[in-house]
Formats: sequence, structure tokens, C-alpha cells
Amino acid sequence: MDTLSLNTMNTNFYIEIAGTQKMDWKDKVVKWLQHVAREWSRFEPNNELNQINQLKVGEIGRISPALYDCLKAADNYYTLTNNIFSPYLKLHLEQHGYDRSFPFQESTYKAIQIEKKTNKPFLFLDHNEVLKTDNQLIDLGGFAKGYVVEKIADWLRQVSPEYGIVDGGGDMKMWSSGKKTWTIGIAHPFHIHEEISSIRIQNGAIATSNRIFRSWKQQGKEKHHLLDGRTGEVIISPILQTTIITNSLCQAEVATKLAFLLNEQELQVWFDKLQMPCACLIAKDDGSIYWLKGGEKLDVI
Repeated sequence: MDTLSLNTMNTNFYIEIAGTQKMDWKDKVVKWLQHVAREWSRFEPNNELNQINQLKVGEIGRISPALYDCLKAADNYYTLTNNIFSPYLKLHLEQHGYDRSFPFQESTYKAIQIEKKTNKPFLFLDHNEVLKTDNQLIDLGGFAKGYVVEKIADWLRQVSPEYGIVDGGGDMKMWSSGKKTWTIGIAHPFHIHEEISSIRIQNGAIATSNRIFRSWKQQGKEKHHLLDGRTGEVIISPILQTTIITNSLCQAEVATKLAFLLNEQELQVWFDKLQMPCACLIAKDDGSIYWLKGGEKLDVI
């Protein structure tokens, strides 16, 4: 067994694999995570994400293949979900006071009136180029973390097929040839050291979204980081936390957001539309906790 732990992207990462002959795997993973933390964050002023956000309408910019692939994947989910999930909420997050990296408890950012409708600001061209079509700006948020965790897991699975797990602050991808079964605890929405449930799983992905941990006050109003992609407004929901277990971490990241906005029947339709085998654990502010299941059977015990 070989392990790696580090803190980057404002997240504690833990990686465990059965062992591999590829001795430099840790260096490659660390460099990749540090690159993403530096170049894909909306809080860095002169990085790659900022450069394409600063394009003027009508201008074309070229980006790295990895960022292009991540953004295009997020844009695909933007279309599939009819804009409920959106990577184009940077301006709206800032207006709600999320203008700096956590932790903070109160924002002094004074909001101005901006267009509530969020439009798709880029057209994807060939050769990793994008055409700016609207003044909305990108914030990849948790989707970028899920994308990176999934890519690292897919790569490590090739060099260590027996078993492994990549955990980025609770968003994780794991695999096993059959001899290893992971027992994963799901944290309490208020008390991260307590568990409300657990699962046993050999292969799959898990993502959790919580409206409590990244919350703050702005001019006396309670705000959190989960916004409705159709309006840019803070989601008002009785749900405190959602956890999705499925095969793709990128799908899981999107589905956790949808669970705050869709009722159970609508969520089930979305699972079926994507032919997405999954289990969803929902915790509400009235204390109720329950599971929903969709699609085909998962490799969950």
C-alpha cells in the first residue's frame, strides 16, 4: 500500500493505492493538483481561468487541453440540466458576497444589480479555442475538484489496478479488482466528525454538497454558495446536505446540486435520462434523513 496526503485547492486530499512500479506517481499528482489550484481558481488574478474570463465579447482565446476539457464537460451538464447547473456564476457569487476564498463569516461586499438570467458566455471551437459570446464569467467551483479527482483516479487505476481511492475533501473515486471493499462514512451536516450513514463500495464515486459549511452573512442576510443556475439566486431549500453515489464523480457533483432544486420525481427523471445508476442520501433541516435510488444497480454493498 502506498499513500499521499496534501492540502491544496482549499481541500485535504488523501490518495491510497495498492502499490505500483511507477515511482514518480506522487510527484506527478502533486504537480497536477498544484497547477489546477493555481490556474483554475477564480480567486487568482493572473491565471489561465482569469485570462479567458477577461476576453471581450467576440474575442477568441486558446486554453490548455485540460481546462478546455473540464469546461466543456461542465458546459455539457449546463445544457443537459436546462441550466439548473451552471459553471457561469462567478459574477453572481461575488454579488452574493462570495468574493474571496473561505473561511470567512461575513462579507462586506456591496452588491450591485446585475442581470439575473445567466447566459452561456462561450462557444467551443476546435484546437482548444473558445469564442466569448456573453459577459457572464466562469467559476468551475466544486466541479473542477471532482473533475481532477476523477482524472487522477482514472490514471492511477491504470498503474495500480488492484485497488485505490482518491479523496478530495469527501468527494472521492475508488476502484477495486474485487479483493478490496471500501467502507465510507457520510458526515453529519453540522458535525463533520459524526456520521449519519455509511456504505460499503468497491467501485464508484461519491460527492457531497452541503449548504451549511460554506455559508456567511451579507448585510444581515444568510447566504451560501449553492446558486440556481437559471437565476443566479441563492437556493432556498429545506435540504441541508445531499450525497450522491454513482459511477462518475463529475455526474455526482452535478447531481448533488440538482437534489437541492428538484423534487424526488424530477430528480428520478434526471437520473433515468442520463441512465445514471445512483444512490442519493438526503438530510433535511427537520432532522429527516433518507435514501433515494435511481437507475441500475451500483457496486454498493
